Amino acid sequence: MPSIKDLMAPGLSGRTIKIKYIDDFEIEIRYLPRSEMRKIGEKATEYYWDQKDHTRKEKMNSEKFYKDFISKVFVGWNGLKVKTLAKILPIAIENPEMEIPYSEENAIELMREAYDFDTFIQNVVMDIEKFQTEKREEEIKNL
Repeated sequence: MPSIKDLMAPGLSGRTIKIKYIDDFEIEIRYLPRSEMRKIGEKATEYYWDQKDHTRKEKMNSEKFYKDFISKVFVGWNGLKVKTLAKILPIAIENPEMEIPYSEENAIELMREAYDFDTFIQNVVMDIEKFQTEKREEEIKNL
């Protein structure tokens, strides 16, 4: 009798897709299994001693979380222009057509400051249907 682990599609965690966010801003991201997301969260969790109630508490280090998350999920992006960025962040617009290149630092800043972008990326990463190939979708339909 097969186990769920045996039936899981090999290599899905390395599969990438390109997805459009707004205007011509397209992001290439990698699928992240729930187990990997949990590991990222655990690595970014810090513990401290609360002197008031004498208990151990935990808090998420968002810098660690974003750095690890982005290194595992983001492949890159293109089409992010200043005028597009102005739709999701309050920025100074000097050269609206200037393209902002992908870098880990830019991705961290965008995830940290743009609520909708952060939510969009996390929802896409966890949506397995977006990473299924047409062949897999056809196999599933034929079940």
